[in-house]
This record gives sequence, C-alpha cells and structure tokens, in this order.
Amino acid sequence: MPRAVGRVLGAAIGTVRRWRPRPLHPDGVVVGGTLHLEAGTAPGAAALGPPADHPVVVRASRGGGLPAPWPDLFGLAVHWTQDDRAQDLLLSATGTGRVTRFLLAPRRRPLGGAFGTLMPFRDTDGRPVLLAAAPRPRRPGTDLAALAGTELVLLSAHPGGRWHRLGLLRCGPELGTDAPRVDPVLHAPGDLGTYAWAAALRAPAYRAARTGHV
Repeated sequence: MPRAVGRVLGAAIGTVRRWRPRPLHPDGVVVGGTLHLEAGTAPGAAALGPPADHPVVVRASRGGGLPAPWPDLFGLAVHWTQDDRAQDLLLSATGTGRVTRFLLAPRRRPLGGAFGTLMPFRDTDGRPVLLAAAPRPRRPGTDLAALAGTELVLLSAHPGGRWHRLGLLRCGPELGTDAPRVDPVLHAPGDLGTYAWAAALRAPAYRAARTGHV
C-alpha cells in the first residue's frame, strides 16, 4: 500500500512539474546559517554526531505558493555536508502535541509555530525518532524574509514522547542563489535511517520533483 500511494503522489507531482520547475514550494527565501549540535541523550543525538557547528543552507517556502497573507503550508529545508556526504533535513509546518506533530498546520505566519518531520527517522537503536525546529521566539509577519536572523531550537522525540533539545539552528543573511534540492530519503542526516514504508511513500514524490519522472 505505501508503494502504491507513493507512486500516485509522485505521478501527481510529476504532472505539476510540467508547468513549474518546483511543483511544491515554488518560491522561497534562502539564507546561510549554522547548525549547532549539542551533546546529550536526546533521541537521535548520537546518530547526528558529536557536538559541532555545521555551515548550512536553509530555505523557507510556501508549499502551495499562495501569496501572503493567505495561509499556506510552510516548509523549512536544511542542507549541509559532513564527511563529504550531503545531509538533508526537510521540515513542514506542524503542531508539537502528541497528535498534532503528525499533522500539517496551515498558517499565515511562517515563523508562527514549529516545523516537524511528520514521518519518523530510524534511530541507530531501531526506534523511531521525530525531529522538529521551533523559532525562538515566534516571529510575527507573513514575509518569508523574516527567516534571516532567526534562531530555531532543534528538537527530537519518540512518537509519543516529550521533546528534547538537540541543538540550535542559527539563520544568517539571505543568499543570492537558490538552495540545493533536498532529499531526506537519499541523504538522511547523520546515521539516521529511513523506514522502508516511509521511503516507499516519499521517494517517488522527491524523484518526480527533481526529474519529472516517478
């Protein structure tokens, strides 16, 4: 079933790609920044690696490309390189409750709430782990440019558990180029893995967004 649903989603995205290069999240703001990983016992902390600062490229975008002040499904993509390997983290506007962390959250303000992974990664101990990023503090306004200068706390949790702090994402000034395409299935961060059912759902959509083919 996940494979069939994934192919349907991929086909739909491939169709939209005929009209615009980015079928989802067509327009966004791209900034440089630093991902500061902290030591700790939070879920996924060991898999992401030792305490370190990684230069990152961050892109905030409107999922449907609707103009402000219309509500939209905002996304946050984070890309960095570690040991010559691409690392990708793709987050969507979600809640942080035990149920709402699995639900998309349309909002007017891009930094008016948290961003989460929706689907879990597989930790090195085999347990599922969710990642999230919460702006500190929440910022008003509907302009994506507010991402520049923002700090977001990186969090992790098991699906039914409480959130733990993993580190801090510091966003710098806007960049003059677009961000690399991210694929957290092919480039899961650190030693985190992807469950087969999650990859079957997501991989066709990511492939169609990049190439137009499922």
